[in-house]
Amino acid sequence: MIEVFSLATIRERFGTGTPRRQFLYERLHAVVTRLYETGKVRHIYLFGSFSTEAPMPNDVDLFVVMAADFRTAGLPDELLAVFTHDTCRIRYNADVFWVTESIGAEHIADALTVFSRDRQFRTQPIVEVIP
Repeated sequence: MIEVFSLATIRERFGTGTPRRQFLYERLHAVVTRLYETGKVRHIYLFGSFSTEAPMPNDVDLFVVMAADFRTAGLPDELLAVFTHDTCRIRYNADVFWVTESIGAEHIADALTVFSRDRQFRTQPIVEVIP
């Protein structure tokens, strides 16, 4: 099941419990802000340890669905950074996996199924992030 939370709700639920969570929430907020600056976001899904009760999550994991016509060519560096895996990881402590909606709903659903399991194959929550 995918829950839908605003950034404010995510902050309340996941972003205040420990200094690490506060730090990662600020990174999440920055990445989500950059993503929306493109004007091409269709869906942002938060998963991984940050969306659980773990007191010391390692990072922020996002699966992002962009508009079919989205391209990274020509993006300013500060926006391109969130679509460049290593740069995003270093700058924001975030792993952003992204696709365009042109891959189709079935493939997007398949990806969400994969992201709904942790490394031990246990169910983990997925949260759709809305502004």
